[in-house]
Amino acid sequence: MIVNKTFLTYPKASSSGKMKKIKVLTYTLLTLLLIMPLMAPLAFATTIPAFTLSSSTAQIPIVLPAGTTFNGSISTTGTIRVWVSDPYGANIVNLGLIDKAATFSFIAQQNGNYTLNFENDLPNSIQVSFSYTTNPDIAGNNNSGIPLSYLAIPIIIAVVGSILIIFFGRRKRKISH
Repeated sequence: MIVNKTFLTYPKASSSGKMKKIKVLTYTLLTLLLIMPLMAPLAFATTIPAFTLSSSTAQIPIVLPAGTTFNGSISTTGTIRVWVSDPYGANIVNLGLIDKAATFSFIAQQNGNYTLNFENDLPNSIQVSFSYTTNPDIAGNNNSGIPLSYLAIPIIIAVVGSILIIFFGRRKRKISH
């Protein structure tokens, strides 16, 4: 009986090639981690404190400049009626009866005070949570409790961190050559 053994051989990757890939991956990940805080100020919504409706109506006035896109999100513990009125009192969004959750959006056609209306005709208490974003962001909508001057801190950290990564990456390459 004749046995034929065939071995597959793969070219060995040099350890320096492997190290270069690891360094590139490390620098890429560090850069991504430094850039992520830049996106945080762009992705926050204004949240209105939750309120309770029991055989009542609640109104939330919001001043919007013309051309502003308004995106709202509502969650409830029951069924309520929701609509939005423009500065002249005309209904521009009528969600009707919503149960548990709904989202909506509109573009402000003129400057003025828009009113969000929430109504519960039933005697049972319903908890309502509401949040919204505007585009462009309206000055003064920063209800996150963070002063606007502190929002520059992530930008500074990202820039300084990126500079340090580039500096130390080049320094190590010069030392190794």
